[in-house]
Amino acid sequence: MSGQGFVYGIAAAITCVIQGTGYAVAYSLKTETFYDILGGVNYLALALWSAIAGSIDAPLNWVDDPRKILVTILFICSRGWLLIFLAWRAHERKGDSRFDEVLGKGGGQPQPFGFFVFWMAQAFWVFLISMPMLFVNSSQVNKPGFSSFDIAFAILFCAGVLIEIVADIQKALWVKRGRQGDFCSVGVWAVSRHPNYFGEI
Repeated sequence: MSGQGFVYGIAAAITCVIQGTGYAVAYSLKTETFYDILGGVNYLALALWSAIAGSIDAPLNWVDDPRKILVTILFICSRGWLLIFLAWRAHERKGDSRFDEVLGKGGGQPQPFGFFVFWMAQAFWVFLISMPMLFVNSSQVNKPGFSSFDIAFAILFCAGVLIEIVADIQKALWVKRGRQGDFCSVGVWAVSRHPNYFGEI
């Protein structure tokens, strides 16, 4: 069995297994420590899966298709950065206050369904963000070389990744310096309320 539907279906299943297992283990331990980490791992797992499965019955193997290689590498750079940054941030903050209420950390009642919603929202977001890469890697189209559209896409994608990285670093440094002012307004944060999300999207 092959084709784009097959690649998407297994990718969705992989995502549900990773996020569902993450939820079950995290809730049993009453921790959010590896929430962001499993989000990043999920992205990388989908990149690997689509690179392998997308070669089934394709005119070119993944390793012989420069378009698929380029898209996958750019995707891995973007999601790999996010994984490293979020893992570092969770370590620095000694946790994530978003989950305090649903995990009952303030002495309240734990909310298993509320915690589950966080994990399923992450599953949806991971799959949504991965869809363009899944589409390209599962494509049966064989086009030698890069078109002007491919080059423009690569430039925009690289620019987005750089904006995301710069924004994350500038915000982290602003937080370390004591959060001066009501909102971060240094560097790219002076021109956008959420430049990290802008770069990511």
